[in-house]
Amino acid sequence: MIVLASLVLAGCTSTGKRPDLARLYETQALDPAQPPVILIHGLMGSTLVERDTGKEYWPGSLGTLAFSEYRELARVREVEARGGGLVPGDLFYGVARVDYYEALIDALERVGRFQRGTPGVPVHGDDDRRRYYVLLYDWRKENIHAVRQLHELIEQIRRDYGDPDLPVDILAHSNGGLIANYYLRYGTADVLDQAEFTPWDEGGKRIRRMVLLGTPAMGSVVSLERLQQGVKIALRTVPVEVLVTFATPFETLPHPDAGVIYSADGEPLDFDIYDADAWRVRRWGIFSPEVEARVLAAAPDHETGALQMAELQAYFVRHLARAKQLQLALGQPAPPTGTQVSVLGGDCTLTPGRAVLDRDPRNPRSERLVIRPGELRHKVAGVDYERLLLVPGDGLVTRESQLGRGQFEGVGAGIEAFSAASSFFLCERHDQLSVNPYVQNNLLHFLLAP
Repeated sequence: MIVLASLVLAGCTSTGKRPDLARLYETQALDPAQPPVILIHGLMGSTLVERDTGKEYWPGSLGTLAFSEYRELARVREVEARGGGLVPGDLFYGVARVDYYEALIDALERVGRFQRGTPGVPVHGDDDRRRYYVLLYDWRKENIHAVRQLHELIEQIRRDYGDPDLPVDILAHSNGGLIANYYLRYGTADVLDQAEFTPWDEGGKRIRRMVLLGTPAMGSVVSLERLQQGVKIALRTVPVEVLVTFATPFETLPHPDAGVIYSADGEPLDFDIYDADAWRVRRWGIFSPEVEARVLAAAPDHETGALQMAELQAYFVRHLARAKQLQLALGQPAPPTGTQVSVLGGDCTLTPGRAVLDRDPRNPRSERLVIRPGELRHKVAGVDYERLLLVPGDGLVTRESQLGRGQFEGVGAGIEAFSAASSFFLCERHDQLSVNPYVQNNLLHFLLAP
């Protein structure tokens, strides 16, 4: 089904024209039998507001984006225990002149003639059946929480439509694709603490078609960098001590069998990125002296700071162990479900796909993981680090990861997480995939086809 839209793209790129989406899909947009669509956003793709007051803490104002370290986003156990803290507000549509989801919503509403549905509001007649829903989830928590929200939403949609067997279509961006993929395979069961990953047989009955848009199906090497250095937002960096309280940066780490760690001379290393002791011994990330100094300096006294450090390190250990299980579960060969899957993404940007264990030969304790050629300090003559570290992708996720395949020759090369009915790649960066009109053309073609 994706081939027809690909031909449209070829014609448009040669003439500089954009597809007239409304005209292309005016007939399909009249079909009252079209299943409802659920949009699942990616990491940081929803606002976070204070539960009691509605005050927005993410993304906040332009001033917040420019100058905040977002320490208020840390998932502090005592705050959550008393029922406070932050909850999702709405989609993070965009900021300033940068659009993330507004153009995609416009395509669904103006071209697909869907209207946003409110769970719990029954459908009244054929004119009310073309609905889309947004799964808003707390992207700081483990994805299993959002998986269960997705199940509840589908159940409510079935009640609203008066059809207990109604399937839905899912449009999932980035991390949202991990949520959808897990639900399709395992439903609401938490298989991460089980010895075996037992699939369920309901996924194909609940999801008709699923679009994975820039999904890190086999993880992203960039997450290794973030857990060592924090993540840059606008002019500031969300520090490691905040980031480790989130589960999702861990759940997007590379698959355990991908074999992404190399030596400076370009040889693959048997290095377990999911071994917490490997991080602790090398004093990386949350175990680094720099992070410890910041936490202790911010605490009212040394004893409190030490307790906070112990709690943050415990977060790291738990999140790392659970994330390994998630990647192993999602890396299992997908059982046949009947659900049609389309993969849409970018593959023109050289993207971190491997990491080098950078080491000063005179100081073995100086090891660090580096994913960008320009940041290597101890290079070996004759090694092409650009080719070693960077592979085609969208700037954040490699093409092979988006396709759910083992990324490299050797260890992990046989992994294929799912079988896609269609795939389409073009030149677009990760955070702009949902805005690209040719991507929208292909996803509409896939979703609206008979």
